[in-house]
Amino acid sequence: MVLGAAQQLGRSRTGLLVECNNKKGLGCTLRGTRRKRARVSGFRARMATVGGRKVLAARRKKGRKQLVPASVPKRKM
Repeated sequence: MVLGAAQQLGRSRTGLLVECNNKKGLGCTLRGTRRKRARVSGFRARMATVGGRKVLAARRKKGRKQLVPASVPKRKM
């Protein structure tokens, strides 16, 4: 009789160690340099994919003043 790996571990006397939530997250992609922000969510990044073009079309249809806020530089006050 052939047993699977899980069944063999279940029959052993030692417990099974399971690590949960051991994630190293990506974090916020918008924080950092303006160049990175523009590359992630700028106009040319939106135009490069079908989904991005749909986002732009939806924002145009809605009448947004700024199609892509990531590519607009912040004004210093």
